[in-house]
Amino acid sequence: MKRIVSGGAMGLFASSKKKAAARGRDLFTEAYRQAGVNVQILFRATDLYPVYISSSFERVFSVEPERMEDDVETLFRFVVEADRPRVKNEIMQWDRKKPLETYVLYIMPNSGEEKLFRLRFTNVLEGTHILMVAIDITTTHAKVEQAISERDRALAMAQDRTDFLSQMSHEIRTPLNGIKGMISLAMQHPDEKSRVIDDLTRADELSSYLLTLINDVLDMSRLNSGRTELEAIPFDIRVVATEMEYMFALQAKDKGLNYTVSCEECPDHFLIGDKMRLSQVIVNFISNALKFTPKGGDVSVTFRQMRANDNTASYVIRVHDTGKGMDPCFVSRIFKPFEQEDTSIARHYGGTGLGMPIANGLVELMGGQIVVDTELGKGSDFMAYISFEKAKSEQVEYLERQRETLELWKESSNSEIEYNFERRRFLLAEDNEINAMITTEMLKIRGAEVDVANDGPVVVDMFEKAAPGTYDAILMDIQMPTYNGWEATRRIRALDLPEAAIVPIIALSANDNAEDARAPREAGMNGHVGKPIDFNELKAQLAAASAEKRLRRND
Repeated sequence: MKRIVSGGAMGLFASSKKKAAARGRDLFTEAYRQAGVNVQILFRATDLYPVYISSSFERVFSVEPERMEDDVETLFRFVVEADRPRVKNEIMQWDRKKPLETYVLYIMPNSGEEKLFRLRFTNVLEGTHILMVAIDITTTHAKVEQAISERDRALAMAQDRTDFLSQMSHEIRTPLNGIKGMISLAMQHPDEKSRVIDDLTRADELSSYLLTLINDVLDMSRLNSGRTELEAIPFDIRVVATEMEYMFALQAKDKGLNYTVSCEECPDHFLIGDKMRLSQVIVNFISNALKFTPKGGDVSVTFRQMRANDNTASYVIRVHDTGKGMDPCFVSRIFKPFEQEDTSIARHYGGTGLGMPIANGLVELMGGQIVVDTELGKGSDFMAYISFEKAKSEQVEYLERQRETLELWKESSNSEIEYNFERRRFLLAEDNEINAMITTEMLKIRGAEVDVANDGPVVVDMFEKAAPGTYDAILMDIQMPTYNGWEATRRIRALDLPEAAIVPIIALSANDNAEDARAPREAGMNGHVGKPIDFNELKAQLAAASAEKRLRRND
């Protein structure tokens, strides 16, 4: 169908287009004027007399155009003094065959603010005049500078990551090669029992180092990427002190060290913060102190409140040792990844070189600071200065109960603290056949009995049907097919059985980090042990959980 438009209608349409175009020009002109970014001045070429000055000149430079007409030097009077000779020299030497572009820093007369302008001089009107256009690029320049700075920072971070990955690759390959080598050697001499045991022992030590390294690398990666989040939960700092005391007491005793933990000056001990991350920092300090202190030496841990107000309490946590100390020159590098004082340190004492960078990153995340005081041959002091929010009154009851649990554990016999696996019966929830076989055999070697459930519903059903007191504890894998260990724990805790609320449940997870360790607690578990299982850690977790079970049973 042919479309017909009357002449009158077409005329109206054309008129509307013209009006719209005119209005657009007006809007652009007004916007351009209000922006005040561009300033134009037309000079006479012979004597640089300004024959035209745009209306934006006064608004931008805070100078009346009349002053420019009387004195062309006015334009340069507000240029920063250091720039004046350069700009004038460039103009004087300009051959006018092609535009001249330069940059100048102006000081605004009224505000004293510095602004950066791009000046462009062009020969116009057949060389009789010069057109100067001044453009305020202060904001643009700042954005460019920021972009360049961010680019440089990103490049530096990328280089740091490349260096870190390169170093990490080397660090990981070293124990892997050792493990493979030791296993190969053991297979070469299957009939020489003592030699096989020696080779496998070394392979086991290397695998423990590799696991520590991988965990440290993951922690370091989370810190560097900003993915580490701190919890704000109530805790008793005296409980942290007691845990540090019992966690390292046997290790210190075996090494012949005098090991003490003190929390006597802690009036505001109910606090809010990330107890797990705080413990991680202190554990790193203590581990290093025990490692570098020879037999007969001293390692002391002191928790002390420095000051407080109505809402917060500031603490210093100090770990002192009488070990080998450090060269003060090395202290500035101690928080860099993979740094050790010399290569003999790694060979003699072990360690990944990541513990201190992680500790420093965590303390900084808490808003605190680590201070190191050391003297070569005399020992070291590592001090973490951290402020905590005080716990509210309604949170104190829970913390008092937690403290009672720990005191009960503390007062228990040594055999109970060490947790004897003999004649204990465990319900192991593990869907991976190889993991189930290894864990079962390791428990049986220690004299325990084990029943295995390969899925969440199975472990709940087995516990529900068992006679009361059948199981001393449940070892719960987190990742299972039908529903995970957290859900299985919630369902067990919800059962209408006397033992359901108090049976110790320990999470077993390959994701051995602080974030993954919190979720099991929230689901009702008593503790968390990473895979592969460290049986010393499992014993400590079971001992604490058993003490808590007795306390709850007595209520």
